[in-house]
Amino acid sequence: MKVIGIALSDEYTDISLYREEYTYRFPTLLSRERKGDRFYIGEEAYKKNLDGGVILVDKLLSLFKKKGSATISETCYDAKELLGIFLENLLLEGERRVQGREIPEEEGKDTLVLSVRDADVELMSSLNELVKEKFSGQYAVQLISHTESFSHYILRQDKKLYNRQVGMLEFSSQVLHYYEMQVSKGTKKYAISVSEAQPDALSFGILEDPRGRRMTDQVLSGLCDRLTKSKVYSAFFLSGKGFENTELFPEFMKKIVRGRRVCVESFLFSIGALYYGRLLGKGEEEECLLLCDTRIGADISIKVTKKERDFPLYLAHAGDSWLKETEDIRLLLENQDYIDFQVQDVSATNRGKQYRMSLTSFPKRERRCTKVSLRTSFHGNAVAGIEITDLGFGDLWKGSFQSIKETIPLKGKE
Repeated sequence: MKVIGIALSDEYTDISLYREEYTYRFPTLLSRERKGDRFYIGEEAYKKNLDGGVILVDKLLSLFKKKGSATISETCYDAKELLGIFLENLLLEGERRVQGREIPEEEGKDTLVLSVRDADVELMSSLNELVKEKFSGQYAVQLISHTESFSHYILRQDKKLYNRQVGMLEFSSQVLHYYEMQVSKGTKKYAISVSEAQPDALSFGILEDPRGRRMTDQVLSGLCDRLTKSKVYSAFFLSGKGFENTELFPEFMKKIVRGRRVCVESFLFSIGALYYGRLLGKGEEEECLLLCDTRIGADISIKVTKKERDFPLYLAHAGDSWLKETEDIRLLLENQDYIDFQVQDVSATNRGKQYRMSLTSFPKRERRCTKVSLRTSFHGNAVAGIEITDLGFGDLWKGSFQSIKETIPLKGKE
């Protein structure tokens, strides 16, 4: 079983292949020869650019998000194509680096998991499409957020490290991001993970001189006071390129280690993606439900009758990825012009909420003479989209194929 975890960002991209120690970091740079067709990535792309023989493209993820393009030697490439070329070359370079090294032999599907910081619906959907288009012929592919990757990483650690709240600070170029996770104590096991961008922006460039390092240390120390106030952590993690050398920030480190375990893992997101890939390759999931920005937090069901018995038909379960493809369901309406949807927040103790979707605009027919198709989609983890289409009933009652679309909130107020 081949397993690969990738953490993609504008500044750099980490790739973990097979095992944690086979992890490598590349600047997210792509260049192409001016008079040829060969592409280069990472530091090699940068070095070739210094020689003047290539044209360099950076910030590939932002370019992809903006649906932009770049012209290289009179050839215009759209951002999707450029990012696809970068990822293909990343995998080739990663495989080259592990050649000849000991590879664990495990049974299962070859799996690739890609993690990105921003769980924006449009970005995630577009990236999911790109990754499947490029790699689904070779791998089972899955897209997750850094918040979810953080959860997978923590759940592979000793349970003592997450028996209470777990915190993490990511320091990347221009990015300070705080993450938090807590595992429930009851019989219904779930792990809730959240993340939040911090207003302070720090550049790696200022770390090159003593004054810049002191200023960064002060900013991180103030952030530590603000984030950890009145909180009890079983462990606190530091991640990202900025924490490769924690000796640069002595005052911050004094504060963060006071009364708590602190662990440093610069490559946490690609390793977390690798851990999840191992589970997926074996056809498994985490022992507890994950509730985060790439997972829905509620069960969604409708009541159906089969052989005179009523039972709930689940359209989605809490913990499902909202990027998961859903299949159309065919239903025969008994004698009603509506469908009721039950939404139960898995972390709540109440009986959930019910939403009624009216079908009065469909043609009126006799009892059990209207078959409908029900499709569920998700717009992030907060909203479900429902589409119901009138199919009629065979040749006797021709379908109008009229569709009704509505959205159902999955959390918060109606």
